[in-house]
Amino acid sequence: MKEKLRILFLMICLCSVFYGRAENRRGEIQNPILSGFNPDPCIVRVEDDYYIVTSSFEWFPGIPVYHSKDLVNWEQIGHVLTRKSQLDLTGIADGDGVYAPSITYHDGLYYVSYTVVQGGVNWALKGYPNYIVTAKNPAGPWSEPVLVNALGFDPSLFIDEDGRAYMLVRIFDHRAGKSMSPGIGLHELDLKTLKPIGKPKFIYSGWAKSSAEGPKMLKKDGMYYLFTAEGGTGYGHYEAVARAKNIWGPYERAPQIFYSSRQDSSAYIQKAGHGTLFTTPQGEWYTTHLGSRPLVPYGPCPLGRETFIQKVLWNEQGWPELENGDILPSEKVKAPDSSAVPVPKKEIKDLFLTRELGNHYQFLREPASPDWIYVDKKQGTLQMRGRRALGGLYGQSVIAQRITSYHQQIETKVIFHPEDYRQSAGLCCFYNTTHFYALGLTYDEKEGTVLELTGADGGYREFLEKRIPVSCENGLFMRLEIDGYFIRFFYSVDRKIWHPVGESLDFTKLSDDYTGGYTGAMAALFVQDLMYENKWAAFDYFDKMDLKTE
Repeated sequence: MKEKLRILFLMICLCSVFYGRAENRRGEIQNPILSGFNPDPCIVRVEDDYYIVTSSFEWFPGIPVYHSKDLVNWEQIGHVLTRKSQLDLTGIADGDGVYAPSITYHDGLYYVSYTVVQGGVNWALKGYPNYIVTAKNPAGPWSEPVLVNALGFDPSLFIDEDGRAYMLVRIFDHRAGKSMSPGIGLHELDLKTLKPIGKPKFIYSGWAKSSAEGPKMLKKDGMYYLFTAEGGTGYGHYEAVARAKNIWGPYERAPQIFYSSRQDSSAYIQKAGHGTLFTTPQGEWYTTHLGSRPLVPYGPCPLGRETFIQKVLWNEQGWPELENGDILPSEKVKAPDSSAVPVPKKEIKDLFLTRELGNHYQFLREPASPDWIYVDKKQGTLQMRGRRALGGLYGQSVIAQRITSYHQQIETKVIFHPEDYRQSAGLCCFYNTTHFYALGLTYDEKEGTVLELTGADGGYREFLEKRIPVSCENGLFMRLEIDGYFIRFFYSVDRKIWHPVGESLDFTKLSDDYTGGYTGAMAALFVQDLMYENKWAAFDYFDKMDLKTE
């Protein structure tokens, strides 16, 4: 059977994994275009190719890169930060790490700017090193980072018509009696060395107490347009725009906000903001932005902040507006090419038959290394060595992918022979180190090999009154089903009869809204060995399947 699946896999291995729901509506973009944890999108067009980068926080590799030819169908083509020399997240706290990347193109070179947020006594005194990396191909490889400044987060690079370059950034002020985050700063750069020129200057505050961040700039008709995400990244989020004749200001605020969902609790897209304007080759205007899809109005959003797109027009006064005539973003948007047809998502079961792991996989804080994870191509298994606990900040053996639907099934087969209760391997639904659920094969002194269902909700939790004895010399099948508010784990010895493990669990606890975080729920395979850190497990496949169209 494995050999038949191997042949099938080889026949389709060149197929791409596409994100976003597929509707057979010609010339229509269905939002979100990037489902699941994909916040703070920034887009650039080069001829007829579009590229988006999004935030990755504590996950490695850093900064996923997506590509499209039509704005309808999107494919992940790689990551920006793929080497430890580029990104070392060792010990980074949950919710810190890589914030709000920005992508720019100039004279044959792609630039990505980003912040690596580090811990501190408060927001104003955290570490905010801002870097720029470059590449000739957005699929990589990307250069080693160049440190520009450490003023704050959400940096973006703007290159003017005269070739002068500037970094925009949300700045902080730690002094007593000062506004902790006064607004947006501007710092001129030498584009050849990427080093700053002179001192930064504060240029814009946004509305009072609006927390202006995510700055992006474009020049149109001789005017500098400054776009800012304001009101926080939750349900008060909105996108604003201001303009000036001189890049250093003063900036005139638009008479109304650009777009927001905060005024309509029933809207399909919530938390809208943090966008980037761009044009098509035909001169049409669009904007990307982040948003979330709550389970109920103003409720939790376990899928996290996702990527959406809107069509834009310019009014007679020279201000951008949504093409739908409202400030409320649309679920469906007219595509620039009326011939564009959404391509159905290809749910390809990963049989671990090639040595290279897919772009959709993520690891916690460090790159995959053969000393703890590798593909055994001959056996068709993923081999992973148990290391430290899921609830720690160092050395976790975890391989994860984004959960992209509220109705999804994730399945695997694990071959593991634990010898101590400190050893465990299995399937997990993970938000961060303090909020997760994990179904694991482990050992009990009386029962032998058993199943446990554990996790964290601020503190360590066990969800079974008694662990379940199992016989699994040839491996055990595990399944996770997501159905709206609830998730449930199952196991099987033959993949025919499935047994539930415990009761349904609360999926909403794996959300920004519950945890106070910024990422999204992930499905993951894990192995722990809290005794010697040398116990290996094998996984036969990793399958993610939508249970129904949303």
